[in-house]
Amino acid sequence: MPTKDQLLREAADKEALAVTFLRYARSLPETFDTLPSRPSDCEPFWRGPAAQRFLTQVLRLRRELDDLEDDCLATAESLRRRARRLREQAAQVPDPA
Repeated sequence: MPTKDQLLREAADKEALAVTFLRYARSLPETFDTLPSRPSDCEPFWRGPAAQRFLTQVLRLRRELDDLEDDCLATAESLRRRARRLREQAAQVPDPA
Protein backbone atom coordinates (compact mmCIF):
# COMPACT_ATOMS: atom_id res chain seq x y z
CA MET A 1 0.00 0.00 0.00
CA PRO A 2 1.35 3.43 -0.90
CA THR A 3 2.36 5.74 1.89
CA LYS A 4 0.76 9.08 2.58
CA ASP A 5 3.81 10.87 1.17
CA GLN A 6 3.74 8.80 -2.02
CA LEU A 7 0.06 9.57 -2.55
CA LEU A 8 0.57 13.28 -1.94
CA ARG A 9 3.59 13.35 -4.25
CA GLU A 10 1.60 11.62 -6.99
CA ALA A 11 -1.27 14.07 -6.47
CA ALA A 12 1.14 17.01 -6.78
CA ASP A 13 2.60 15.53 -9.97
CA LYS A 14 -0.85 15.12 -11.48
CA GLU A 15 -1.81 18.66 -10.48
CA ALA A 16 1.38 20.03 -12.10
CA LEU A 17 0.65 18.09 -15.27
CA ALA A 18 -2.91 19.46 -15.29
CA VAL A 19 -1.51 23.00 -15.13
CA THR A 20 0.73 22.21 -18.10
CA PHE A 21 -2.22 20.92 -20.12
CA LEU A 22 -4.21 24.05 -19.26
CA ARG A 23 -1.32 26.25 -20.40
CA TYR A 24 -1.14 24.33 -23.67
CA ALA A 25 -4.89 24.60 -24.17
CA ARG A 26 -4.83 28.36 -23.60
CA SER A 27 -2.02 28.89 -26.10
CA LEU A 28 -3.50 26.79 -28.92
CA PRO A 29 -6.07 29.32 -30.21
CA GLU A 30 -3.27 31.78 -31.04
CA THR A 31 -1.41 29.26 -33.19
CA PHE A 32 -2.97 30.30 -36.51
CA ASP A 33 -3.94 33.88 -35.68
CA THR A 34 -1.48 35.37 -38.17
CA LEU A 35 -2.19 32.94 -41.01
CA PRO A 36 -4.73 33.85 -43.68
CA SER A 37 -7.91 31.83 -43.37
CA ARG A 38 -10.27 33.51 -45.85
CA PRO A 39 -9.90 33.93 -49.60
CA SER A 40 -9.87 37.71 -49.18
CA ASP A 41 -6.83 37.36 -46.90
CA CYS A 42 -4.85 35.67 -49.69
CA GLU A 43 -6.10 37.40 -52.83
CA PRO A 44 -3.79 40.42 -52.67
CA PHE A 45 -0.75 38.17 -53.08
CA TRP A 46 -1.88 34.61 -53.87
CA ARG A 47 -4.61 33.19 -56.10
CA GLY A 48 -5.54 29.98 -57.76
CA PRO A 49 -5.77 26.33 -56.77
CA ALA A 50 -2.71 26.38 -54.51
CA ALA A 51 -4.18 29.23 -52.46
CA GLN A 52 -7.46 27.35 -52.16
CA ARG A 53 -5.69 24.16 -51.04
CA PHE A 54 -3.76 26.19 -48.48
CA LEU A 55 -6.95 27.76 -47.09
CA THR A 56 -8.67 24.37 -46.95
CA GLN A 57 -5.71 22.95 -45.04
CA VAL A 58 -5.62 25.90 -42.62
CA LEU A 59 -9.33 25.53 -41.87
CA ARG A 60 -8.93 21.79 -41.29
CA LEU A 61 -5.98 22.40 -38.96
CA ARG A 62 -7.95 25.04 -37.04
CA ARG A 63 -10.73 22.52 -36.46
CA GLU A 64 -8.19 19.95 -35.31
CA LEU A 65 -6.63 22.50 -32.96
CA ASP A 66 -10.07 23.19 -31.50
CA ASP A 67 -10.41 19.46 -30.85
CA LEU A 68 -6.92 19.35 -29.35
CA GLU A 69 -7.78 22.28 -27.08
CA ASP A 70 -10.89 20.44 -25.88
CA ASP A 71 -8.84 17.28 -25.31
CA CYS A 72 -6.22 19.20 -23.32
CA LEU A 73 -8.92 20.76 -21.14
CA ALA A 74 -10.59 17.38 -20.58
CA THR A 75 -7.25 15.78 -19.71
CA ALA A 76 -6.45 18.58 -17.27
CA GLU A 77 -9.80 18.13 -15.57
CA SER A 78 -9.30 14.36 -15.37
CA LEU A 79 -5.84 14.84 -13.84
CA ARG A 80 -7.25 17.27 -11.28
CA ARG A 81 -10.00 14.81 -10.33
CA ARG A 82 -7.41 12.06 -9.91
CA ALA A 83 -5.19 14.35 -7.82
CA ARG A 84 -8.19 15.18 -5.61
CA ARG A 85 -8.93 11.47 -5.11
CA LEU A 86 -5.28 10.80 -4.27
CA ARG A 87 -5.30 13.57 -1.65
CA GLU A 88 -8.50 12.14 -0.18
CA GLN A 89 -6.87 8.71 -0.10
CA ALA A 90 -3.77 10.17 1.57
CA ALA A 91 -5.94 11.79 4.23
CA GLN A 92 -7.25 8.34 5.18
CA VAL A 93 -3.81 6.74 5.50
CA PRO A 94 -2.74 6.59 9.14
CA ASP A 95 0.47 8.37 10.06
CA PRO A 96 3.38 6.03 10.81
CA ALA A 97 3.86 5.31 14.47
